[in-house]
This record gives sequence, structure tokens and C-alpha cells, in this order.
Amino acid sequence: MTTLDELLHLHGRLTTVHVERWVARGLLRPSGPAESWSFEQIDVARARLLAELIDEMGFDDESVETVVDLVDQVNTLRRQLDLLGHAIAEQPAATREAIAAALAKLGGR
Repeated sequence: MTTLDELLHLHGRLTTVHVERWVARGLLRPSGPAESWSFEQIDVARARLLAELIDEMGFDDESVETVVDLVDQVNTLRRQLDLLGHAIAEQPAATREAIAAALAKLGGR
């Protein structure tokens, strides 16, 4: 877990105002009361992304929310595809081969 002070230190351009605004908008989800927030690694990474989008790319708050929503959707899809891949890997060889053949056919290969 990362404290607010540690988060601000990690990302030198961030201010408490930035973080409070992002928490209020639901873009960061710290645990604990506001006086002693703790941030998971995902929020530390997300804060870096938010800072880059705003400071380096010039996105406004509304655009940042859209980008973060899309990033979250992509990450969800990645997790689902990873689970699907593991589920397929646990199937008998004949089933895996049939899935591979169907994918090849659908992909035009």
C-alpha cells in the first residue's frame, strides 16, 4: 500500500488537489479515511497515467475519464481472454484441435 505522501513523491508533478479531484471522480479508489488514504499498486499506476494524459498530452478531465474507462475495458477483456485461454488449455487434445481449426476457419486462414 502507498500513502498519499508516497504517491505525491513518486509522481513529482502531482499535487494533493489532483489526487483529491481524481478520487472525487472515482478515477482513484484509495482505502481508509481521507486523512490517511492508502493506494493499491493499480491506483499508483493509474495516477501515473492520469498525470501523463493531463500534463504531457493535454487531455481535459472529461477526456481523461473516457480514456481511463477504455483502458479499464481493455484490461477486463485481457483478463477474460487469459481465463478463456487457460480453460481451453485444460480441454482434451481433440477439443483444443477443434477450437484451433474453428478459429483458423473464422480467421480466414
